[in-house]
Amino acid sequence: MTIQDLIVEAYEDTNTSTANYPYSKALRKLNEVYSEVYRMIVTTQEDYFWTYWTTDLQEWAREYMVEREQTSYTDSQWNTVYVPWIAKVKKVVIRNNDESGYEIPELSDLEESNGMKWWKLKDNHIFLNWTPTEDVEWGLEIQWIQAINELTDLAANIEDVVFPWHSDLKQFTKVLLVGLKAELWDHKQDFNKTNWARNEYNDELEKMKRYISQRVQSIYYSDVQK
Repeated sequence: MTIQDLIVEAYEDTNTSTANYPYSKALRKLNEVYSEVYRMIVTTQEDYFWTYWTTDLQEWAREYMVEREQTSYTDSQWNTVYVPWIAKVKKVVIRNNDESGYEIPELSDLEESNGMKWWKLKDNHIFLNWTPTEDVEWGLEIQWIQAINELTDLAANIEDVVFPWHSDLKQFTKVLLVGLKAELWDHKQDFNKTNWARNEYNDELEKMKRYISQRVQSIYYSDVQK
């Protein structure tokens, strides 16, 4: 199913025409629904979208390129793989060659109270407030929370662009459809059907919330048992 297929299905279910509600407006509303679903997941369990990126630490180099915006590449099977961009940096780790831990000196209490960090993120670069004294393979690691990509291409396959890094969330595509239908009914000022669609939308959100909570608990339990 493509993004346009989903919009067309919502139009058919609500007797909406492109003359009264163009695809461009439907796409904006769909992005609003998508963002709301994302916020629900992050509020339920922020670390559900936790990931990390590593690169080599270079002697005397204090500036490193970081892809903060969503990018994509083609893998060996010619599949398009989307790399999500950074919503929030959780932690920056710098290691030395013997992997014994941090290589940077500790901050004083005064420095910490003034909000000082040994790194700062600006545009697509991370700057170290400290100079490495040796090359370290995979010595720089950034842990962050993934952000969602904006849906822009009507011809794009939903499974490729909606939570592209979480295949387990593909089962919840219905929440986007129902959320869009609620907006279309509201536009038509059919408030009974608007309320019905919004109730169904909230039910779908609750299903997702329960799934996220249970999955995170399951992952945590498995880690504890190791």
